[in-house]
Amino acid sequence: MNKSLKIVMICKSLPWRFKGGIQTHTWDLAKALTGLGHQVTVLTGGNFSKAENRYSKDEVSVVEIPFFPGRYLPGIAYLAEELSFNIQVKRWVKKNADRFDIIHAQGRSGYLLYQIKGIQGKLVNTVHGLTQIEAKSGKTLKDFNASLHAFFSKKWEIKLLQASRGAIAVSENLKSSLSLNSPSQMNLRVIPNGVEAPKELLQVAPSTKIVDRFVFVGRLHPVKGLDRIVKALAKNDRKIHLDIIGTGPQEKELKQLVQDLGLEKQVRFLGEYDSASIHFLMPYYKGLVLPSLYESQGIVLLEANVHGVPVIASDLEPIRETVTSEVNGILCNPEKPEDYIKAMEYFLDHPVAARNMGLRGLELVKASYSWNSVAEKTIEFYHQIAS
Repeated sequence: MNKSLKIVMICKSLPWRFKGGIQTHTWDLAKALTGLGHQVTVLTGGNFSKAENRYSKDEVSVVEIPFFPGRYLPGIAYLAEELSFNIQVKRWVKKNADRFDIIHAQGRSGYLLYQIKGIQGKLVNTVHGLTQIEAKSGKTLKDFNASLHAFFSKKWEIKLLQASRGAIAVSENLKSSLSLNSPSQMNLRVIPNGVEAPKELLQVAPSTKIVDRFVFVGRLHPVKGLDRIVKALAKNDRKIHLDIIGTGPQEKELKQLVQDLGLEKQVRFLGEYDSASIHFLMPYYKGLVLPSLYESQGIVLLEANVHGVPVIASDLEPIRETVTSEVNGILCNPEKPEDYIKAMEYFLDHPVAARNMGLRGLELVKASYSWNSVAEKTIEFYHQIAS
């Protein structure tokens, strides 16, 4: 039997602070690994004005390290925020590395760890997406703040990848992109995101309780393609209602766009919700919409399917790994925003077909994306690294 491992996972924020795919992935994986008998510590960001904070949650050890909130620096906020956190991560790991068998950086959290000598043999990086690809999508590079962040981040994330003993990609498509940037001898594995709603919130709403509204959940960023959907809604004769859950750099622009187009009664901004609240609300929507121009997998699609909610998403290679059009949702051409509107109209006009797509999605998630399965694959990978 393989020995119990001591693991530190690094993620700048966690889902009760910011609901995002990487945050959810990190925390759910940490809990699943703990359930398999391993000792897991999650290193995350803490209050700048307070000392390092340690506590236990769901049997996982959490260490909050204070870092300067660079998001308050106009013009360089994105880079300053990540760099400030990663400098503190580097200091903490350098001091505590000997306590762990595995040091696991999630995404860009930990991208300066390549600078620490002696830890490469235990360093693992899960790549959820590449800045160099994301930065080419949407309007990202038109903004100095975003382009400055992209310029440095894509260099550091590649250096982290090249310094790691092994890397995990969340989709086959992403693995192909990583292969171009990683050493030929690197241990590169595909382990997808898992999904599992809390048992008390795992439900499929009765058809009589489902409202004629759609929902978007995620970061409000140009790469998500929401501005195109809002404009398409304004051109459509039929009033379709969309709730937007999340925050991000494009929030102000999107709110102004909705106001300018007179869509305040159709499009609601609900702000940032924690994971439990999203799982509670999700079953009652007609469908989830994800019009992204780029995704590495799209965990929110699985989170909708686990409640029997069908999805309307972009026809991108990574998304096709989890969504089959007209099976558990409908895939649309990201360059044709009117296709998403037609898909929403189809769900409204064909509720039985839409519900059947959602239920097929639920069966897919149960069969292939449980966190226990993801954790077992991850542990197998860890032991290859640790040995």
